[in-house]
Amino acid sequence: MTDGSPRSTVAPHGRSRRHDPFRWIIENPGTVDLIGFGAGALLVLVFSVGTGSFGWWTLFTVPMIAAGALCRVRPLLGVIVIGTLAVSHMLATLPVVAGDVMTFYAMFCAVAYGGRAVGWIGVGAGFLGVLAQAGFWSLLAYFTPYGGVLQSAATFAGLLLVGSITVVAIWALANLQRARVRQLALIRDRAEQAVREREQRTALAVADERARIAREMHDVVAHSLSVIIAQADGGRFVASQQPEKAVDVLGTIGETGRAALADMRSLLGVLRHEDETSFGPQPGPAMLEDLADRVRAAGLEVDLDLDGDLEDLSQALGMSVFRLVQESLTNVLKHAGAGASAAVRIHRTAANLEIEILDDGQGTDPASDGQGHGLTGMHERMSVFGGTLQAGPLPGRGYRVRAVVPLDGTLRGGETVGSRTVPARLDGPPGHPADPAGPVTRSAAPDPDPSHPGGDPR
Repeated sequence: MTDGSPRSTVAPHGRSRRHDPFRWIIENPGTVDLIGFGAGALLVLVFSVGTGSFGWWTLFTVPMIAAGALCRVRPLLGVIVIGTLAVSHMLATLPVVAGDVMTFYAMFCAVAYGGRAVGWIGVGAGFLGVLAQAGFWSLLAYFTPYGGVLQSAATFAGLLLVGSITVVAIWALANLQRARVRQLALIRDRAEQAVREREQRTALAVADERARIAREMHDVVAHSLSVIIAQADGGRFVASQQPEKAVDVLGTIGETGRAALADMRSLLGVLRHEDETSFGPQPGPAMLEDLADRVRAAGLEVDLDLDGDLEDLSQALGMSVFRLVQESLTNVLKHAGAGASAAVRIHRTAANLEIEILDDGQGTDPASDGQGHGLTGMHERMSVFGGTLQAGPLPGRGYRVRAVVPLDGTLRGGETVGSRTVPARLDGPPGHPADPAGPVTRSAAPDPDPSHPGGDPR
Protein backbone atom coordinates (compact mmCIF):
# COMPACT_ATOMS: atom_id res chain seq x y z
CA MET A 1 0.00 0.00 0.00
CA THR A 2 1.10 3.55 -0.51
CA ASP A 3 -0.02 6.52 1.44
CA GLY A 4 -0.30 9.35 -1.03
CA SER A 5 -0.38 11.95 1.67
CA PRO A 6 2.44 14.49 1.36
CA ARG A 7 2.29 14.99 5.14
CA SER A 8 3.65 11.53 5.79
CA THR A 9 6.67 11.87 3.50
CA VAL A 10 7.77 15.43 3.12
CA ALA A 11 8.46 16.26 6.76
CA PRO A 12 10.85 13.33 7.38
CA HIS A 13 12.77 14.19 4.21
CA GLY A 14 13.00 17.81 5.34
CA ARG A 15 14.47 16.74 8.68
CA SER A 16 16.97 14.36 7.04
CA ARG A 17 18.14 17.04 4.64
CA ARG A 18 18.84 19.46 7.49
CA HIS A 19 20.99 16.87 9.32
CA ASP A 20 22.78 15.28 6.33
CA PRO A 21 26.38 16.61 6.23
CA PHE A 22 27.10 15.06 2.83
CA ARG A 23 24.13 16.82 1.25
CA TRP A 24 25.27 20.08 2.83
CA ILE A 25 28.75 19.61 1.30
CA ILE A 26 27.23 19.03 -2.14
CA GLU A 27 24.84 21.98 -1.93
CA ASN A 28 27.40 24.50 -0.59
CA PRO A 29 30.53 24.20 -2.78
CA GLY A 30 31.64 27.79 -2.21
CA THR A 31 31.66 27.48 1.57
CA VAL A 32 33.34 24.06 1.46
CA ASP A 33 36.08 25.28 -0.90
CA LEU A 34 36.63 28.40 1.17
CA ILE A 35 37.18 26.31 4.28
CA GLY A 36 39.34 23.69 2.53
CA PHE A 37 41.61 25.94 0.47
CA GLY A 38 41.80 28.54 3.24
CA ALA A 39 43.01 25.87 5.64
CA GLY A 40 45.50 24.61 3.04
CA ALA A 41 46.95 28.08 2.47
CA LEU A 42 47.25 28.61 6.22
CA LEU A 43 49.07 25.29 6.66
CA VAL A 44 51.59 26.16 3.92
CA LEU A 45 52.24 29.53 5.55
CA VAL A 46 52.71 27.98 8.99
CA PHE A 47 54.97 25.28 7.53
CA SER A 48 57.20 27.75 5.72
CA VAL A 49 57.55 29.93 8.79
CA GLY A 50 58.06 27.03 11.16
CA THR A 51 60.75 25.36 9.03
CA GLY A 52 62.53 28.59 8.17
CA SER A 53 61.87 28.15 4.44
CA PHE A 54 59.80 31.29 4.10
CA GLY A 55 60.63 33.15 0.90
CA TRP A 56 59.32 34.50 -2.36
CA TRP A 57 57.81 31.12 -3.21
CA THR A 58 55.60 31.44 -0.13
CA LEU A 59 54.32 34.85 -1.22
CA PHE A 60 53.09 33.32 -4.48
CA THR A 61 52.05 29.85 -3.31
CA VAL A 62 49.79 30.92 -0.43
CA PRO A 63 47.53 33.24 -2.50
CA MET A 64 47.40 30.71 -5.37
CA ILE A 65 46.12 28.01 -3.01
CA ALA A 66 43.64 30.43 -1.42
CA ALA A 67 42.37 31.42 -4.88
CA GLY A 68 41.25 27.81 -5.37
CA ALA A 69 38.12 28.72 -3.39
CA LEU A 70 36.98 30.74 -6.44
CA CYS A 71 37.39 28.06 -9.07
CA ARG A 72 34.12 26.14 -8.70
CA VAL A 73 31.82 29.08 -8.00
CA ARG A 74 33.63 31.72 -10.18
CA PRO A 75 35.66 29.71 -12.72
CA LEU A 76 36.71 32.65 -14.90
CA LEU A 77 37.83 34.73 -11.93
CA GLY A 78 39.78 31.76 -10.57
CA VAL A 79 41.62 31.32 -13.91
CA ILE A 80 42.48 35.03 -14.02
CA VAL A 81 43.78 35.22 -10.43
CA ILE A 82 45.82 32.01 -10.52
CA GLY A 83 47.12 32.71 -14.04
CA THR A 84 48.21 36.21 -13.05
CA LEU A 85 50.11 34.86 -10.03
CA ALA A 86 51.77 32.17 -12.20
CA VAL A 87 52.99 34.75 -14.72
CA SER A 88 54.13 37.02 -11.89
CA HIS A 89 56.39 34.46 -10.26
CA MET A 90 57.98 33.63 -13.62
CA LEU A 91 58.72 37.30 -14.17
CA ALA A 92 60.28 37.30 -10.69
CA THR A 93 62.70 34.59 -11.97
CA LEU A 94 60.91 31.86 -10.01
CA PRO A 95 60.03 29.36 -12.76
CA VAL A 96 58.23 26.86 -10.52
CA VAL A 97 56.55 27.18 -7.14
CA ALA A 98 54.37 24.76 -5.19
CA GLY A 99 51.27 26.76 -6.04
CA ASP A 100 51.62 25.98 -9.76
CA VAL A 101 49.56 22.82 -9.20
CA MET A 102 46.58 25.16 -8.81
CA THR A 103 46.85 26.14 -12.51
CA PHE A 104 45.68 22.63 -13.43
CA TYR A 105 42.82 22.82 -10.95
CA ALA A 106 41.75 26.22 -12.31
CA MET A 107 41.68 24.83 -15.86
CA PHE A 108 39.72 21.77 -14.71
CA CYS A 109 37.06 23.92 -13.00
CA ALA A 110 36.83 26.28 -15.98
CA VAL A 111 35.92 23.37 -18.28
CA ALA A 112 33.76 21.44 -15.79
CA TYR A 113 31.79 24.26 -14.16
CA GLY A 114 32.10 27.25 -16.49
CA GLY A 115 30.47 28.03 -19.79
CA ARG A 116 31.88 27.02 -23.15
CA ALA A 117 33.81 30.28 -23.54
CA VAL A 118 35.22 30.05 -20.01
CA GLY A 119 36.32 26.48 -20.69
CA TRP A 120 38.24 27.46 -23.83
CA ILE A 121 39.85 30.35 -21.95
CA GLY A 122 41.03 27.89 -19.30
CA VAL A 123 42.43 25.47 -21.91
CA GLY A 124 44.15 28.34 -23.71
CA ALA A 125 45.71 29.55 -20.46
CA GLY A 126 46.94 26.02 -19.81
CA PHE A 127 48.68 25.79 -23.20
CA LEU A 128 50.21 29.25 -22.72
CA GLY A 129 51.59 28.07 -19.38
CA VAL A 130 53.07 24.99 -21.05
CA LEU A 131 54.72 27.14 -23.73
CA ALA A 132 56.09 29.54 -21.11
CA GLN A 133 57.59 26.74 -19.02
CA ALA A 134 59.01 24.95 -22.08
CA GLY A 135 60.55 28.18 -23.38
CA PHE A 136 62.07 29.07 -20.02
CA TRP A 137 63.72 25.70 -19.48
CA SER A 138 64.88 25.43 -23.10
CA LEU A 139 66.65 28.80 -22.81
CA LEU A 140 68.17 27.69 -19.51
CA ALA A 141 69.43 24.48 -21.19
CA TYR A 142 70.93 26.48 -24.05
CA PHE A 143 72.97 28.77 -21.78
CA THR A 144 74.30 26.06 -19.46
CA PRO A 145 78.03 25.20 -19.84
CA TYR A 146 77.24 21.82 -21.37
CA GLY A 147 74.18 22.95 -23.33
CA GLY A 148 73.58 23.88 -26.91
CA VAL A 149 70.98 24.06 -29.63
CA LEU A 150 70.32 20.32 -29.56
CA GLN A 151 69.83 20.21 -25.80
CA SER A 152 67.61 23.29 -25.93
CA ALA A 153 65.40 21.88 -28.71
CA ALA A 154 65.09 18.51 -26.95
CA THR A 155 64.11 20.21 -23.71
CA PHE A 156 61.53 22.40 -25.44
CA ALA A 157 59.99 19.49 -27.37
CA GLY A 158 59.90 17.18 -24.36
CA LEU A 159 58.29 19.70 -22.03
CA LEU A 160 55.85 20.79 -24.73
CA LEU A 161 54.80 17.16 -25.34
CA VAL A 162 54.41 16.31 -21.66
CA GLY A 163 52.59 19.58 -20.91
CA SER A 164 50.22 19.18 -23.87
CA ILE A 165 49.35 15.62 -22.85
CA THR A 166 48.67 16.84 -19.32
CA VAL A 167 46.42 19.67 -20.53
CA VAL A 168 44.47 17.32 -22.84
CA ALA A 169 44.05 14.76 -20.03
CA ILE A 170 42.74 17.43 -17.65
CA TRP A 171 40.40 18.70 -20.37
CA ALA A 172 39.01 15.17 -20.88
CA LEU A 173 38.49 14.60 -17.14
CA ALA A 174 36.82 17.99 -16.83
CA ASN A 175 34.41 17.11 -19.63
CA LEU A 176 33.51 13.89 -17.85
CA GLN A 177 32.81 15.87 -14.70
CA ARG A 178 30.76 18.36 -16.70
CA ALA A 179 28.65 15.52 -18.13
CA ARG A 180 28.22 14.08 -14.63
CA VAL A 181 27.05 17.43 -13.26
CA ARG A 182 24.52 17.76 -16.07
CA GLN A 183 23.32 14.21 -15.51
CA LEU A 184 22.82 14.85 -11.79
CA ALA A 185 20.90 18.02 -12.58
CA LEU A 186 18.70 16.05 -15.01
CA ILE A 187 18.09 13.34 -12.40
CA ARG A 188 17.17 15.98 -9.82
CA ASP A 189 14.73 17.60 -12.24
CA ARG A 190 13.17 14.23 -13.01
CA ALA A 191 12.87 13.44 -9.30
CA GLU A 192 11.12 16.77 -8.67
CA GLN A 193 8.81 16.10 -11.61
CA ALA A 194 8.04 12.64 -10.21
CA VAL A 195 7.15 14.20 -6.84
CA ARG A 196 4.83 16.67 -8.54
CA GLU A 197 3.18 13.89 -10.55
CA ARG A 198 2.75 11.79 -7.40
CA GLU A 199 1.11 14.72 -5.62
CA GLN A 200 -1.20 15.19 -8.60
CA ARG A 201 -2.11 11.49 -8.58
CA THR A 202 -2.80 11.73 -4.86
CA ALA A 203 -5.02 14.76 -5.36
CA LEU A 204 -6.93 12.96 -8.11
CA ALA A 205 -7.30 9.89 -5.90
CA VAL A 206 -8.66 12.04 -3.07
CA ALA A 207 -11.10 13.71 -5.45
CA ASP A 208 -12.27 10.34 -6.76
CA GLU A 209 -12.73 9.02 -3.24
CA ARG A 210 -14.71 12.08 -2.24
CA ALA A 211 -16.95 11.61 -5.26
CA ARG A 212 -17.47 7.97 -4.30
CA ILE A 213 -18.39 8.97 -0.73
CA ALA A 214 -20.85 11.49 -2.15
CA ARG A 215 -22.49 8.82 -4.28
CA GLU A 216 -22.80 6.49 -1.30
CA MET A 217 -24.18 9.37 0.77
CA HIS A 218 -27.22 9.49 -1.48
CA ASP A 219 -28.45 6.13 -0.18
CA VAL A 220 -27.62 6.92 3.45
CA VAL A 221 -29.63 10.14 3.48
CA ALA A 222 -32.36 8.98 1.09
CA HIS A 223 -33.72 6.52 3.65
CA SER A 224 -33.94 9.16 6.38
CA LEU A 225 -35.60 11.69 4.10
CA SER A 226 -38.11 9.10 2.94
CA VAL A 227 -39.05 8.38 6.58
CA ILE A 228 -39.44 12.09 7.29
CA ILE A 229 -41.67 12.64 4.25
CA ALA A 230 -43.83 9.63 5.07
CA GLN A 231 -44.21 10.68 8.72
CA ALA A 232 -45.02 14.26 7.74
CA ASP A 233 -47.68 13.18 5.27
CA GLY A 234 -49.23 10.82 7.78
CA GLY A 235 -48.89 13.37 10.56
CA ARG A 236 -51.48 15.66 8.97
CA PHE A 237 -54.08 12.89 9.12
CA VAL A 238 -53.10 11.80 12.64
CA ALA A 239 -53.27 15.36 13.93
CA SER A 240 -56.87 15.68 12.80
CA GLN A 241 -58.06 12.22 13.92
CA GLN A 242 -55.87 11.36 16.94
CA PRO A 243 -54.09 14.49 18.20
CA GLU A 244 -52.48 12.63 21.13
CA LYS A 245 -50.43 10.50 18.68
CA ALA A 246 -49.14 13.51 16.74
CA VAL A 247 -46.46 13.97 19.41
CA ASP A 248 -45.02 10.54 18.61
CA VAL A 249 -45.00 11.34 14.89
CA LEU A 250 -43.23 14.64 15.45
CA GLY A 251 -40.71 12.91 17.72
CA THR A 252 -39.92 10.37 15.00
CA ILE A 253 -39.50 13.17 12.46
CA GLY A 254 -37.14 15.07 14.75
CA GLU A 255 -35.02 12.03 15.62
CA THR A 256 -34.73 10.95 11.99
CA GLY A 257 -33.92 14.49 10.87
CA ARG A 258 -31.16 14.88 13.45
CA ALA A 259 -29.63 11.56 12.42
CA ALA A 260 -29.74 12.55 8.73
CA LEU A 261 -28.21 15.94 9.54
CA ALA A 262 -25.33 14.31 11.45
CA ASP A 263 -24.67 11.90 8.57
CA MET A 264 -24.85 14.69 6.03
CA ARG A 265 -22.40 16.89 7.91
CA SER A 266 -19.91 14.10 8.50
CA LEU A 267 -19.92 12.79 4.93
CA LEU A 268 -20.42 15.96 2.92
CA GLY A 269 -18.31 18.19 5.13
CA VAL A 270 -15.23 17.67 2.92
CA LEU A 271 -16.99 17.62 -0.45
CA ARG A 272 -17.70 20.38 -2.94
CA HIS A 273 -20.36 18.88 -5.12
CA GLU A 274 -22.04 15.64 -6.11
CA ASP A 275 -22.01 14.79 -9.78
CA GLU A 276 -23.31 11.20 -9.73
CA THR A 277 -25.59 9.01 -7.69
CA SER A 278 -25.85 5.26 -7.31
CA PHE A 279 -28.54 3.15 -5.76
CA GLY A 280 -28.54 -0.09 -3.80
CA PRO A 281 -28.40 -1.43 -0.27
CA GLN A 282 -25.64 0.00 1.87
CA PRO A 283 -23.10 -2.31 3.56
CA GLY A 284 -22.41 -2.11 7.26
CA PRO A 285 -21.06 -4.08 10.23
CA ALA A 286 -23.88 -6.60 9.90
CA MET A 287 -22.50 -7.64 6.50
CA LEU A 288 -18.95 -8.27 7.73
CA GLU A 289 -19.69 -11.98 8.22
CA ASP A 290 -20.81 -12.23 4.59
CA LEU A 291 -17.68 -10.36 3.52
CA ALA A 292 -15.48 -12.74 5.49
CA ASP A 293 -17.24 -15.73 3.91
CA ARG A 294 -16.69 -14.34 0.41
CA VAL A 295 -12.99 -13.78 1.14
CA ARG A 296 -12.68 -17.31 2.58
CA ALA A 297 -14.25 -18.66 -0.59
CA ALA A 298 -11.53 -16.84 -2.54
CA GLY A 299 -8.87 -18.84 -0.67
CA LEU A 300 -7.85 -16.58 2.24
CA GLU A 301 -8.37 -17.78 5.79
CA VAL A 302 -10.02 -14.96 7.78
CA ASP A 303 -10.61 -14.77 11.53
CA LEU A 304 -13.33 -12.23 12.36
CA ASP A 305 -13.67 -10.97 15.96
CA LEU A 306 -16.36 -8.39 16.74
CA ASP A 307 -16.22 -7.08 20.32
CA GLY A 308 -19.00 -4.73 21.35
CA ASP A 309 -22.35 -3.58 20.03
CA LEU A 310 -22.02 -2.20 16.50
CA GLU A 311 -25.71 -1.99 15.64
CA ASP A 312 -26.28 1.58 16.86
CA LEU A 313 -23.42 3.07 14.80
CA SER A 314 -24.52 5.60 12.23
CA GLN A 315 -25.07 4.30 8.73
CA ALA A 316 -22.22 6.47 7.47
CA LEU A 317 -19.69 5.13 9.98
CA GLY A 318 -20.88 1.55 9.60
CA MET A 319 -20.48 1.78 5.84
CA SER A 320 -16.97 3.25 6.19
CA VAL A 321 -15.97 0.48 8.60
CA PHE A 322 -17.19 -2.10 6.10
CA ARG A 323 -15.28 -0.42 3.24
CA LEU A 324 -12.11 -0.23 5.37
CA VAL A 325 -12.22 -3.95 6.14
CA GLN A 326 -13.13 -4.77 2.56
CA GLU A 327 -10.19 -2.77 1.13
CA SER A 328 -7.75 -4.24 3.65
CA LEU A 329 -8.76 -7.83 2.94
CA THR A 330 -8.60 -7.16 -0.78
CA ASN A 331 -5.03 -5.92 -0.36
CA VAL A 332 -4.16 -9.06 1.61
CA LEU A 333 -5.46 -11.18 -1.26
CA LYS A 334 -3.45 -9.17 -3.78
CA HIS A 335 -0.16 -8.60 -1.97
CA ALA A 336 0.31 -10.93 1.03
CA GLY A 337 1.35 -13.93 -1.05
CA ALA A 338 0.40 -17.60 -1.05
CA GLY A 339 -0.50 -19.27 2.23
CA ALA A 340 -1.25 -16.04 4.09
CA SER A 341 -4.10 -15.61 6.55
CA ALA A 342 -5.80 -12.53 7.98
CA ALA A 343 -7.43 -11.50 11.24
CA VAL A 344 -10.03 -8.75 11.63
CA ARG A 345 -10.57 -7.27 15.09
CA ILE A 346 -13.22 -4.63 15.79
CA HIS A 347 -13.41 -3.43 19.40
CA ARG A 348 -16.06 -1.01 20.62
CA THR A 349 -15.55 1.04 23.79
CA ALA A 350 -17.52 3.93 25.23
CA ALA A 351 -15.19 6.47 23.65
CA ASN A 352 -13.66 4.85 20.56
CA LEU A 353 -14.16 2.31 17.83
CA GLU A 354 -10.97 0.39 17.01
CA ILE A 355 -10.57 -1.53 13.75
CA GLU A 356 -7.48 -3.65 13.14
CA ILE A 357 -6.67 -5.92 10.21
CA LEU A 358 -3.55 -8.11 10.48
CA ASP A 359 -2.03 -10.61 8.07
CA ASP A 360 0.98 -12.94 8.24
CA GLY A 361 2.01 -12.51 4.60
CA GLN A 362 5.17 -11.16 3.05
CA GLY A 363 4.66 -7.64 4.41
CA THR A 364 5.80 -5.80 1.29
CA ASP A 365 5.05 -6.73 -2.30
CA PRO A 366 8.09 -6.25 -4.58
CA ALA A 367 5.86 -6.66 -7.64
CA SER A 368 3.72 -3.64 -6.75
CA ASP A 369 4.28 -0.43 -8.75
CA GLY A 370 3.53 1.74 -5.68
CA GLN A 371 0.82 3.74 -7.45
CA GLY A 372 -2.25 2.32 -5.72
CA HIS A 373 -4.75 4.53 -3.93
CA GLY A 374 -6.04 2.11 -1.29
CA LEU A 375 -4.58 3.94 1.72
CA THR A 376 -5.64 7.26 0.27
CA GLY A 377 -9.26 6.11 0.27
CA MET A 378 -8.98 4.70 3.80
CA HIS A 379 -7.51 7.97 5.11
CA GLU A 380 -10.28 9.94 3.43
CA ARG A 381 -13.01 7.77 4.93
CA MET A 382 -11.59 8.02 8.44
CA SER A 383 -10.96 11.77 8.15
CA VAL A 384 -14.64 12.64 7.94
CA PHE A 385 -15.15 11.13 11.40
CA GLY A 386 -12.07 12.72 12.98
CA GLY A 387 -10.36 9.33 13.13
CA THR A 388 -6.76 8.17 12.69
CA LEU A 389 -5.37 5.52 10.38
CA GLN A 390 -2.05 3.70 10.69
CA ALA A 391 -0.76 1.24 8.11
CA GLY A 392 2.57 -0.42 7.49
CA PRO A 393 4.59 -3.65 7.46
CA LEU A 394 5.35 -5.43 10.71
CA PRO A 395 8.86 -6.47 11.77
CA GLY A 396 9.69 -9.73 10.08
CA ARG A 397 6.51 -10.62 8.21
CA GLY A 398 2.97 -9.37 7.94
CA TYR A 399 1.13 -6.11 7.52
CA ARG A 400 -1.19 -4.16 9.83
CA VAL A 401 -3.93 -1.63 9.21
CA ARG A 402 -5.34 0.03 12.33
CA ALA A 403 -7.98 2.75 12.60
CA VAL A 404 -9.36 4.48 15.68
CA VAL A 405 -12.56 6.55 15.43
CA PRO A 406 -13.94 8.65 18.30
CA LEU A 407 -17.60 7.89 18.97
CA ASP A 408 -18.56 11.18 20.63
CA GLY A 409 -19.74 12.59 17.31
CA THR A 410 -20.56 9.56 15.18
CA LEU A 411 -23.52 7.89 16.94
CA ARG A 412 -26.90 8.19 15.31
CA GLY A 413 -28.91 11.19 16.41
CA GLY A 414 -25.86 13.12 17.63
CA GLU A 415 -25.09 16.62 16.52
CA THR A 416 -21.33 16.68 16.90
CA VAL A 417 -18.74 15.89 14.26
CA GLY A 418 -15.21 15.01 15.31
CA SER A 419 -14.56 17.18 18.37
CA ARG A 420 -16.73 20.16 17.40
CA THR A 421 -20.34 20.97 18.04
CA VAL A 422 -22.22 21.94 14.89
CA PRO A 423 -25.47 23.92 14.64
CA ALA A 424 -28.77 22.25 13.96
CA ARG A 425 -29.17 23.82 10.53
CA LEU A 426 -27.15 24.12 7.37
CA ASP A 427 -26.04 27.67 6.62
CA GLY A 428 -24.96 27.00 3.05
CA PRO A 429 -26.56 25.45 -0.01
CA PRO A 430 -26.82 21.66 -0.38
CA GLY A 431 -23.44 20.04 -0.82
CA HIS A 432 -21.62 22.98 0.83
CA PRO A 433 -21.91 22.61 4.60
CA ALA A 434 -20.71 25.46 6.72
CA ASP A 435 -18.77 23.30 9.18
CA PRO A 436 -16.80 20.44 7.63
CA ALA A 437 -15.37 17.68 9.69
CA GLY A 438 -11.92 17.95 11.15
CA PRO A 439 -8.84 16.54 9.44
CA VAL A 440 -7.44 13.06 9.89
CA THR A 441 -4.26 12.33 11.77
CA ARG A 442 -1.99 10.28 9.56
CA SER A 443 0.90 7.99 10.44
CA ALA A 444 3.17 6.10 8.11
CA ALA A 445 3.28 2.83 10.08
CA PRO A 446 2.13 1.49 13.47
CA ASP A 447 5.34 -0.35 14.30
CA PRO A 448 8.08 1.12 12.14
CA ASP A 449 10.31 -1.50 10.61
CA PRO A 450 13.70 -0.15 9.46
CA SER A 451 13.79 -2.70 6.67
CA HIS A 452 10.52 -1.32 5.25
CA PRO A 453 10.79 2.48 5.64
CA GLY A 454 7.98 3.44 3.35
CA GLY A 455 5.43 0.70 3.96
CA ASP A 456 4.09 -1.74 1.39
CA PRO A 457 3.35 0.07 -1.88
CA ARG A 458 -0.10 -1.44 -2.37
